[in-house]
Amino acid sequence: MESIQNREKEFHDQLFSKNSAPREERVGKYYSVLESSLDRYRSHLDSCCERKNVLDFGCGQGLWSFYLAERGARVTGIDISEVAIAQARERLDFHVMNAEEMEFMDDSFDLICGTAILHHLDLHRAFSEIARALRPDGQAVFLEPLGHNPLINLYRRLTSDLRTEDEHPLRMEDLRLAEKYFAQVDAEFFHLLSLAAVPLRDSKLFKPLLAALNALERAAFSIFPRMRKYSWMVVITLSCPRK
Repeated sequence: MESIQNREKEFHDQLFSKNSAPREERVGKYYSVLESSLDRYRSHLDSCCERKNVLDFGCGQGLWSFYLAERGARVTGIDISEVAIAQARERLDFHVMNAEEMEFMDDSFDLICGTAILHHLDLHRAFSEIARALRPDGQAVFLEPLGHNPLINLYRRLTSDLRTEDEHPLRMEDLRLAEKYFAQVDAEFFHLLSLAAVPLRDSKLFKPLLAALNALERAAFSIFPRMRKYSWMVVITLSCPRK
């Protein structure tokens, strides 16, 4: 376990230390379709962050922390990368900390949130720590990649230098595992059909095509719910922690 944490720390220290433009050139085109999942994640945060104690779980350079603070939240951020925390510390309360062994007292936070962090962690440890640190009426919200789509997984294998060797995009059994630690687990799935809009991201057709694909995707998921697991992203909401 310690060696995994060391590899994760080293990878992210290097990522935050150097110019990330080359990486963005290779993967940024896919992020162009993320608007719907980011909007859903953002709406969850907006609905329950004002005047609340919020933990940005795996905060990186603190972009979401600053967003939450601007909306009236009392924000604490943690990340395993000392480089990321050094870059973020100028304005808010940030700590270098292992997310699987947090140093906070029980029931410390009303909201715990994070983007693309859980799939880097031991989920038993992570879910247990989130449930422990969350207040009984609190909520945890995460935006995470999924690991069922064979074409997306092929791309991941072909671009292995862009990711850590230990990361594990979530699977449906991981969502079921969360039920061991939370009485309520809700999942919303995004970006299966909408990925087809990526080649037109620089054209005038992109936005209307993306909107149409998002609508078609929602309809397809409603009619064929088994398709959902092949999505790229999932927004997870965890409520009623089991202490």
